[in-house]
Amino acid sequence: MVSKTFSKMDFFKDNYFRIAPNSGRIYWNYIVFTLMAFLIGQGLHAQIPLEVGDFRTVASGDFDNISIWEVWNGTDWQPAGGKPSMGNNIFIDFQNEIRLTGNESVNTVYFNAEGSTGNKINLQIYAMEVFGSFRLMVRSGSDYVTVGNSAAMTLNDWIYPVTGEVIFKGSSRNVVDRSSWSAQNTRSKFTVIFDPDPGETLTVNAALKSTGFIIQSGTVFQTLNSDGIPACSTFSFNDQPLFNGTGPFGDFIIEPGATLISECHGSPNPQIIRRTNAIPANLFHLKPGGNLVLLGNEPVMDAANFLFEGNVYYRSNSGNQRLVRTSLAGSGNPKTYNNLLFENASNKLLPDSVFLRGDFARLSGGDILEGPTYLKFEGSGIQQVVNWQMDLQQIEVNKPSGRVVLSSDLRAKSNFFMKQGQVVFNGFDLFVNTSGSGILEFMGGRWLNLHRLHYQNIPVVLNSTNATFPFEDTYQGGIRKIQLRGNSPGGNLSIRFIEIPGANWDPMFDDSDGTPILYQLKSYFEFSDLSPSTEDIEMRISAENLIVDDVDDIRIVSNGIAAPGSHLPGTEPDTLWARRDLQFGALNGVTFTVGSYRTLSILPVTWLDFQALWKNGETQISWSTAKESDNKRFLIYRSLNGLDNYHLVGEVLSKGNSETVQQYSFSYVEKLTSANVYFRIKQVDQNGEGSYGKVFRLEGFKNPVLESNLRLWPNPYTSGPIHISVPDNLNKRLVELKIFDSMGHIHYSGSFAEGQLEQILESLHPGLYLLELSDNKERHLLRFVKK
Repeated sequence: MVSKTFSKMDFFKDNYFRIAPNSGRIYWNYIVFTLMAFLIGQGLHAQIPLEVGDFRTVASGDFDNISIWEVWNGTDWQPAGGKPSMGNNIFIDFQNEIRLTGNESVNTVYFNAEGSTGNKINLQIYAMEVFGSFRLMVRSGSDYVTVGNSAAMTLNDWIYPVTGEVIFKGSSRNVVDRSSWSAQNTRSKFTVIFDPDPGETLTVNAALKSTGFIIQSGTVFQTLNSDGIPACSTFSFNDQPLFNGTGPFGDFIIEPGATLISECHGSPNPQIIRRTNAIPANLFHLKPGGNLVLLGNEPVMDAANFLFEGNVYYRSNSGNQRLVRTSLAGSGNPKTYNNLLFENASNKLLPDSVFLRGDFARLSGGDILEGPTYLKFEGSGIQQVVNWQMDLQQIEVNKPSGRVVLSSDLRAKSNFFMKQGQVVFNGFDLFVNTSGSGILEFMGGRWLNLHRLHYQNIPVVLNSTNATFPFEDTYQGGIRKIQLRGNSPGGNLSIRFIEIPGANWDPMFDDSDGTPILYQLKSYFEFSDLSPSTEDIEMRISAENLIVDDVDDIRIVSNGIAAPGSHLPGTEPDTLWARRDLQFGALNGVTFTVGSYRTLSILPVTWLDFQALWKNGETQISWSTAKESDNKRFLIYRSLNGLDNYHLVGEVLSKGNSETVQQYSFSYVEKLTSANVYFRIKQVDQNGEGSYGKVFRLEGFKNPVLESNLRLWPNPYTSGPIHISVPDNLNKRLVELKIFDSMGHIHYSGSFAEGQLEQILESLHPGLYLLELSDNKERHLLRFVKK
């Protein structure tokens, strides 16, 4: 290893004083000042200690041509006996260029950065794997010293062409450093790939430029370099006009399972990503399962297109942290997220709008403050809101499928747009228009397990858009919408949907027009907190998933008595509605539900003499007869997703003539994907004639993934006792437990034992996890947060 002491003045004398050996003293001062200026521009630093096995070029040529290489043997440079490999540092010297003819591996690459040094690496279509770093250097006699920048980098295609790749591999380290690298090489024409070993971190401690960046695996840490004037170690791209002129150019991709951590915090420091200081990059793509972790309070990214399909963590530990913003006119809008996750002590400041396709979780830390903010849920799967009580200016639910699952009340200061999808309230409340400047707008969708709707400052004209409330009926299935039409006095309105299984088949009361009510759902709506008014309104309650023989049979009734007002004929333009005319003030403190004056008009989910139950993975059908005469057999028919697709699934022989009640049962196994399963039984007598019984619906089946009644509390979980409610349908002897993180990595897999759960969960790092319980028939999933 070279041990020669080196000074900046030695560098001047060795390299530059010889240019004017016979000049007068007057020129010496000029030369000194000129060379000092050059030295400062070069960012000259320390001598590079040579290691045995280092290679340097002595000529240009192919990488595998050993005649272009010399090797350091500890004392001097000797002709190489072979080409460099993974463990060797290489020095590409002044005016030397190497060309790859295949994929190659090296340790650290030192680039000569003197003026007129020329091109350095021609990758062709191959990859150079780098297990060390990229560094700039200049000659100092027989030694080399690092420099931080070089104007020579802007003059040539240092590393080219665009078909070539540089792949940083190996263990944790700095791959570029501000003391020996810069992004001055504006002509960079290669793709940078970060592909470290599992669990390792590659640190980018200087601005880095290329035609494309890919984080293939592991973690890349982008520093806010404080060496001198603090500056972000920006990822930027080639600025030559041949690449999209002066428009956006360059893609930055984070692959599934990979992570970018950035501590950059915006102005006056450069952006996390850009093409140039005036032009944005083309694309920042965080793929599903990838992670972007932002530590700075003012993160700035400039790209024409943003795809945040993975997990974005905001992890500042103090002050107020804003979400990503842009600074250039050509940049896109970084406001659409998949999973949005907040951590650490800083307050999080939401922008004017956020479009969410995954989960929103406050894993730890400060308050979440709005801008005011418009939040739109638009994902197609399950979206959880964890550890945060939403209280935003505007909220929209517009999900083509799936659901939003809440862990606290939901509050919209002005508008709440319910367009499509399901919101699972888990017993919490919905507050709409608390500021008085907005409305509820309903176009579609449904609410499950909502404790109470608080609709404040209601419109004075109520219609199907601003006064339809889509409560989901857990027991009967379908949506039990309640709708108000007409004029109101304004003020507030509260609605509860009290769900009680089954129906009353003998309610023993008449409607206000004298019509006997022979059937009534036990679940009912309850209004409160209304302002008094004598204005007439029309109330509607939907009869979805109830089997109706004639739309005129259904009526709106109160719980056990006639409802206020008068009956209106039912309608069925697109939804089956029961209707009633009444005064607005009559709503207050009164209950409303669906009833009928004909018992044959509505067939509920459960029957006293017909029943179908899903239990232990099979369908169990039972029925009874009060009397049988000359009966031969029963045929059991099943229909999926409607009432017009019946197929024979079984046959049971009659027990013979009887004047007393006889019980029958039939069981079979079938894989079901829908809870909308209907049955009817046909009685066939000895001469082949027969008749059908009533239609009845399958009870107890829920989609084993989406409709799981698996429960875990407390959730979020920190430590200590943990409680779990295991679905009854699971075979306790065969239950397996798996725990996945948000990237799909399995943290536990084995037999389930509730006594071990506390130890397993306490060992997890903070984050978002998926818990799975399964046997040989069913699979139940639950998301939980470890704090």
